[in-house]
Amino acid sequence: MQMKYNKMNNNPLAIAIRNAYIKHVLTKPLVNDAEHACKNTIENILRNKRTYQFEKALNKFLTNSGLPPVPYSSPANDEKDILTFTLQLSGYIRDAQKQLANLQHNYACDIDLIDLYKAAAKYSVECNGKIADSKYIFHEHCDYKFYQVINPTTLSQAQFIETGFEIDPNRPNLFVSMPFHIKSDQAELQKWSTKYLNKILDNQQVFGSQVDVYLAHFPLEQPRGEKFALALETIRNPQNYFEDADMKFVKDNLIKFLGNNIQINNKNQIISSDAFSDETFKQTCKNITILDYCAGGAHSHRWINAFSHLANQIYDKETVKDALKNIFVVSYAFLPIQKENKYSGAHFMSNFADDTMRKEPFIKMFNPVVYEQSKFHKNCHTPAKISIMPDKRNYIIAFNLPEDFAVYNEKNEKVSLPDLENGHHMGAITQPNANSWHNYPLQQFTTVLENASLGKRGLNVFDKRSSVSNYPNINNTFITVKSSKNHM
Repeated sequence: MQMKYNKMNNNPLAIAIRNAYIKHVLTKPLVNDAEHACKNTIENILRNKRTYQFEKALNKFLTNSGLPPVPYSSPANDEKDILTFTLQLSGYIRDAQKQLANLQHNYACDIDLIDLYKAAAKYSVECNGKIADSKYIFHEHCDYKFYQVINPTTLSQAQFIETGFEIDPNRPNLFVSMPFHIKSDQAELQKWSTKYLNKILDNQQVFGSQVDVYLAHFPLEQPRGEKFALALETIRNPQNYFEDADMKFVKDNLIKFLGNNIQINNKNQIISSDAFSDETFKQTCKNITILDYCAGGAHSHRWINAFSHLANQIYDKETVKDALKNIFVVSYAFLPIQKENKYSGAHFMSNFADDTMRKEPFIKMFNPVVYEQSKFHKNCHTPAKISIMPDKRNYIIAFNLPEDFAVYNEKNEKVSLPDLENGHHMGAITQPNANSWHNYPLQQFTTVLENASLGKRGLNVFDKRSSVSNYPNINNTFITVKSSKNHM
């Protein structure tokens, strides 16, 4: 059931967004040919129409948050600045540490903020081909890009196969859900996958031999505003929400985990199916492990909602409930959005022990209350703080982000990790910390991912691994956290 929120909620994020719009759009120098820009041409009429619709959504968000509206822009304002603003909305929120400190759940799920993201997405689409020197081409409601990952030596040289493969529900499968907006070519997929995942999928004793690996992301053409609107809509209505793209993903890629010969009409109603036995269905769900990062966590949550929608048309309610518990989600920088999740999982994050004015920005934006409850803090006396969700099947593991976190560059020199974003960058747990001899976060994350991918569930995902580490320069000692656990 959709949660209810007060309409007038004085969202503190509105302050940051208003200030950014004034700074980056309204006070920027006017375009050179301002006199010509103000003429009542067809081009300017269309421009005014699209900018008006976006600024209308912006001012609705501002005024419902108790702030004065911003003046509507004129054709003398450079429209490239408006487009850039719509694409950087979340960047302004990321940098607004003062406002993030006061964020509560109803602010994060503010319907006016969601509508602003939707308006930003629509505006960016309407700008296609309309702004000089802009190479952006956007399309709303894109389908996921999906690949089988063939990883003969290392992820940086992997093959990403888009067609001609079949997913086997009787084998362990790892589905990687990433927030990429990239081109669908091998070089880009290798580059961005390695940037965030590094070598965590390079253990050939597990991945590719015992576990089949797949990767999903939205294409480059998806507007950034749409991605964030989808994430916030998911958090606002976590129990049932999914989009057409999510259902298409499930029908294309996960349908064999539900049964045989399944026929579905265009209203997502199952016409006919050959159901598995209840125990077989539960076992096939155990062969689904999902690894997700940031907004990719919202994607996977919606996939499971869509999967559940179909499963409930084939199996009884209790069978579906038990089966979905066998789906295991390993996430980074996206915390559980329900106290009682359909699935099970281990959800990782990193933050500075003193996060004053440097909170992990996107977890705090998406899930501010749970962030504060589960974050690592200076009174923790173990390498991580482990919190257990009320369903007792989902764990949050918050690592202490070292002040001196560093990685090795191509010249084997210690350098800070670019774009660390106060721990949001996934490299904080997928790359060795050059200043640490034991690399506990990397070891713990790799342990859980490999164990879960092989089908272990519950606390067994924390069992010590017997496989060989892909990081020969670090000590492979496993460290167990036995304390600092709390129920949320």
